[in-house]
Amino acid sequence: MSAPANPRGNGTPGWTQRRPFRLVIGATIVLCSLGVLAFLLFRNWATLTAHRWRIDYAWLGLTLVLNLCAYLVAIAGWHSIVERLAGANDLRLNARIYCYGAAAGRLPGVAWDIATRVVLYGNAGVSRAMVGVGSVLELILIALSGVVLYLFLMPFTLADAMRPGLWPVLGALGAGVVLTHPRMVTFVVRRARRDALPLSLRYRDTLTWLFVYVWTWVTSGLTLYATIRSISPLASGHGLQVLADWTLVGVLTSFITFVPSSLGLKELSLTLLLSRYIPEYVAVVAVILMRVLTIGYSVLWTLCASRLAGPADSGAHGGSV
Repeated sequence: MSAPANPRGNGTPGWTQRRPFRLVIGATIVLCSLGVLAFLLFRNWATLTAHRWRIDYAWLGLTLVLNLCAYLVAIAGWHSIVERLAGANDLRLNARIYCYGAAAGRLPGVAWDIATRVVLYGNAGVSRAMVGVGSVLELILIALSGVVLYLFLMPFTLADAMRPGLWPVLGALGAGVVLTHPRMVTFVVRRARRDALPLSLRYRDTLTWLFVYVWTWVTSGLTLYATIRSISPLASGHGLQVLADWTLVGVLTSFITFVPSSLGLKELSLTLLLSRYIPEYVAVVAVILMRVLTIGYSVLWTLCASRLAGPADSGAHGGSV
């Protein structure tokens, strides 16, 4: 599975193998991301400037660290998936393509992240079909891990008069064990895509991936909490509630990834949930700022990832389809 393949044996034109082509793709993603960022700032400028904000730069700097942690954890999860399914074991290649895909996924449109992965991995001689299957599997694992985390957080985010119980926590863990059974994951993947998995998944694989993606939810949710704290005081006791709201909205909107009209639905839903315990104008600005920071950081990580180069740039890993 990991034997080198002819770079042109995957049906892609020879010119797509060259470094200038990859640079053009990276530059296009960065420029489009900056364009979306500028549009968001322009459209919401009145809201951003309607109040005299006092920025806490320590919390704002923490958002950078937390976002980086979320990226590193997500890269580790994707590397493990694509290595297991397609034999692509070059961490630098996988990290670079993940960052390119993540940045492309923030552009308006449908499934730009998956399309970017398929093109770039195809150029590296990695099976495009298996990259597609791995991307579908990743979406399923992200949704399942979000469900498990939200069920785990539920008893800790109820009214103060209600104490956390043990049974909901055990139920969340049990749900994770059942939902990530290899047969269950394989069934869902095959229902979502006709391509059969090339090998049998192991429980060790699915549980490890579930654990990894739980931590992507945690680190990204803490990024939202730090974003709110950077513009407004917020009791530390609300940290778990912010994390739960972020996870709930993320899981619900993950099921409409392929719907173009979903742009803005996540922000609206998140604003409504946050408005239950923070002023509405703070919730609006925090959600806008979170979106702006997320796009800005994705551009930064894409630029950093463009400097990564490995053996896969001159060769290939995995079969070709």
